[in-house]
Amino acid sequence: MLYLIGTGISGWDNIALKGLDYAKKCDTVFIERYTSIISDEDVAKLNNLVGKGIIELSRKDLETNFEEKILKKAGVSDVALLIVGDPLTATTHIEFLKSCKDNNIRFEVVHASSIYSSICETGLHVYKFGKSCSIPYPEPNYKPTSYFDIIKKNHENNAHTLVFLDIKKNEDKYMTISEALKILLNISRERNSFLNKSTRIIGVSRLGFKDQVIKYGTVKELLNYKFSKQPHILVVPSMSEIEKDYVEALYA
Repeated sequence: MLYLIGTGISGWDNIALKGLDYAKKCDTVFIERYTSIISDEDVAKLNNLVGKGIIELSRKDLETNFEEKILKKAGVSDVALLIVGDPLTATTHIEFLKSCKDNNIRFEVVHASSIYSSICETGLHVYKFGKSCSIPYPEPNYKPTSYFDIIKKNHENNAHTLVFLDIKKNEDKYMTISEALKILLNISRERNSFLNKSTRIIGVSRLGFKDQVIKYGTVKELLNYKFSKQPHILVVPSMSEIEKDYVEALYA
């Protein structure tokens, strides 16, 4: 049997009791942390809680070797895959469940806190968010801009945009709010679009942790604002008067 278990958005102690109980009973426990950030210290604490060595998997392990690495084991024993955040939010892990179904392997999902619900601590209403997007690091011969199209479309539709920032764990690179804003400004200038240094944005770092920071201000202000360490995330808001009152009172 395969258990997909969320560890939540803020470290080792955010995992659900049911998920922890399942992990303790499993023969093998894996973890993936390429889609979000969890510290080595947090993984060590999870190791202690689970009582067995947790095996870390890379993106390649899951995207190209899932059947060999996990599915075969889940066919003959109980296997847990720990996933930072919620197992099926902002990831493509639903494919794993389909593979289990196709191979007659039982599965269960244990949900946990997700950025998609936790972001409402900003004061924004969840039903006003449009399609989310991610900003990747530009590379030689790879400079996509489709995420800006999503932001612009949401803006035109009076919807908020949740903007994820690139994580390259193997290179120890985690995009900052300042880096993301510079990329967005460059694209907007080239297109003569709506976003400029006076546009008001919400920047969030380490949401759910004790050192979380939520800051509402202009792009110019946020470019030089001292956020806590990563993960960082951006919201390009399109606020109602009620939302604006909340955000300005709490985070301006």
